[in-house]
Amino acid sequence: MLKRSAVAVSLAIVIMAPGCEQGPADDRAAEADPTFTARDSAGIEIVENHAPEHAPDEFWTIDPEPEFVLGGANTLGEPAHDSAQLIWRVKGLARLKDGRVAVLSSGNKHLMLFEPSGELSMIMGGPGEGPGEFVHPLAFQYLPPDTLVVWDFFLTSIDYFDTGGNLLKERTLDHGRLREHGVGPESLRLPLADGSFLAWVEDWTADESPDDCSHLSEVGRVSSPAGGRLSEEEMTFPGVELLRTDDVYAAYSFGCARPWRTHLAAGGDPPLVYISNADGGIHQRSFDGTPVRIIRRTVQPPPVTDRALRAEREHWARIREIEGWPPQTEEDEPIPRREKYPAVEALLVDAEGYLWVREWSTSESGIPDQWSVFGPDGRWLGALAFPPDLLAPDRHLCHLYTTTCWIDRDYFVILREDELGVERVEGYRIRRDRAGGSVPP
Repeated sequence: MLKRSAVAVSLAIVIMAPGCEQGPADDRAAEADPTFTARDSAGIEIVENHAPEHAPDEFWTIDPEPEFVLGGANTLGEPAHDSAQLIWRVKGLARLKDGRVAVLSSGNKHLMLFEPSGELSMIMGGPGEGPGEFVHPLAFQYLPPDTLVVWDFFLTSIDYFDTGGNLLKERTLDHGRLREHGVGPESLRLPLADGSFLAWVEDWTADESPDDCSHLSEVGRVSSPAGGRLSEEEMTFPGVELLRTDDVYAAYSFGCARPWRTHLAAGGDPPLVYISNADGGIHQRSFDGTPVRIIRRTVQPPPVTDRALRAEREHWARIREIEGWPPQTEEDEPIPRREKYPAVEALLVDAEGYLWVREWSTSESGIPDQWSVFGPDGRWLGALAFPPDLLAPDRHLCHLYTTTCWIDRDYFVILREDELGVERVEGYRIRRDRAGGSVPP
């Protein structure tokens, strides 16, 4: 199991060798009707998608301009808006049923509700260790229709508020009980709607990962500033077990995970957990850990062209500059070239139960700029280009274990930064009423 390291880094780049997750589709599969095949394998459904069911002109669209913006830099000569000085170090967001937008800031240690106009509607929490106060809030949940949940650092407290600003309850966790399962205070990976959570298993006394997860160990490079220049060190990250722990400290295994490259999402009715380890598709499990379905695509991700690689390296250089890191010199090793992009860069489940997969397109933009949408049955419905006007900080959009993206029936809400590091929340209208075919509403 993974032993904790005392070294703190603020930027990690993990480059993996291409795996055997997807193989090229043969001509018969590409031309098959329907566009997917499903089969049973020891009680687990395998869904292999050969193409989206709907062409771009038949599928949903996302408006190119945001319908509302919270935060961002004030425009010179115009009155300052409430959200400009409050949107910073955002750790979570959601659009509520009444149209307000909830934003959790670890900077000012507040959970705030905004009108779409940017007007501040309500503030909850604040710095402190008392009930309803936060030391360093790390994660946020919206449980429709009217419950807001804030997870504080090191799993010290979990606070439940209603949308009227009232503290409903505060939970504390027994860390002794958690350690019985190998779950430490920094293990949290994904809070779930029923109050349970997914966490890495960390054995603080062992130096090696368990044999049953060693197949997901990965070698990557950790970057850190040292001596006025960028220092990079190659490290091995052992595979770790992923557990769900409930409110009575019962533990359910969700298999193995890659420390830096496992993507997680949960949602739907009944609720399901989605796990992508880049080792054979997206695994769908019930809340008790039972495997339900494996979602695969038989098409390859796009290749990494010379132009795309140059763009990607330029974006990373700009990110380092924004974060105050020393510039990369000729002696520093650049980002290694990959033959193809990963199939998954982020996972989200929207309020309607659809799975959204962030991915690379053929645009050669150097940033994942496309989302594919899957139904709960694993079928690939279509793909959408999003977001528009890409900047270097968009490389981290909806990345890994953050809750800074939200999708409901009508809006895709995201946290973005400009090239000065100023944060803003943007809400884009989703149009699900396209004519043509049997597009789900």
